[in-house]
Amino acid sequence: MLIGLGIRLLTGGELVLTLPRLGGSAPDRSVRSMAAYGVVYAVASLSCTVGPFLAIVTSTTLAGSVLDGVLVLIAYALGMGLVVGLLAVAVALAREGVLARTRRLLPHINRISGALLVIAGAYIAYFGWYELRVFAGGDTGDPVIEAAARIQGTLASWITSAGAWWLLGGLAALVGLGWWVARRSAELRSEL
Repeated sequence: MLIGLGIRLLTGGELVLTLPRLGGSAPDRSVRSMAAYGVVYAVASLSCTVGPFLAIVTSTTLAGSVLDGVLVLIAYALGMGLVVGLLAVAVALAREGVLARTRRLLPHINRISGALLVIAGAYIAYFGWYELRVFAGGDTGDPVIEAAARIQGTLASWITSAGAWWLLGGLAALVGLGWWVARRSAELRSEL
């Protein structure tokens, strides 16, 4: 299905999904609006990791005690919250620059998305074929699967080697920068 959708986008087609709109005013800089944005951002981004999350919590709960499962759940929530918080603050601070660059890419976004969907769909199909082959008693060695595992391991080791304190420091620095930029903008507006 992913490959088919990707081909549709690559050939100039569009994917349209009509969703109901929530009533109310446009987002502003109020605490309530920012909190709502944070909740929506968290739900959207964390929904992508629900599979690994459930696998980690379930396997830990089955292998150990309930306390072990709760501790893994807390560690996972803190780690994901830290990474998502860091990304959310970075996106909020870089909003204008990112938007300007994104507008230039808009005509090509569908085709880029299509290419990524074809690649993801092909990998998922290949991985499914690999799993069926392994479950049937076949060889577990596969260069494509091993390359993907190496890439995943490298990315995970980068985040692990950075450690929570560096990520917290980065988050604090971004929040401080955001506070300074907001204060400086307010001062400049008041001078005008």
